[in-house]
Amino acid sequence: MSGSIQETIVAALTDVPGCLAIAFIDISAGVALHISTTKQLPPQVQDHLPAAAAGLFNHETLALFDAQISGAANVTPPRELIANTEATTHVFLRGQIYPDYGAVFVCSTDTNFGYLLYKARAALAQIEAAF
Repeated sequence: MSGSIQETIVAALTDVPGCLAIAFIDISAGVALHISTTKQLPPQVQDHLPAAAAGLFNHETLALFDAQISGAANVTPPRELIANTEATTHVFLRGQIYPDYGAVFVCSTDTNFGYLLYKARAALAQIEAAF
């Protein structure tokens, strides 16, 4: 897909099933570089989503626990996280090309989870290509 990163995110919003919001985040800064939402979400999502995502991506205890289980010498931060609430499924994906950046896809819980994850991963690849 060619075009700007914002155009790519807007296109992904309709391509990822049940998607209500997408944010492309600078993980270390905890800020959204680009965000797109449907009309169904309140405006404060833009304030809270990036900070919450950065906090999860930089979760040192989770990374340390994972290193202890796997026996890895290096502690690496999580690449993908899934959070389910009563109303939404949040898919947090760290970039493959730019691991200091990530995307958060907020989708309705009635979406087929396997298809949602597949489409979110494909969308992140397109977002990174536009970045």
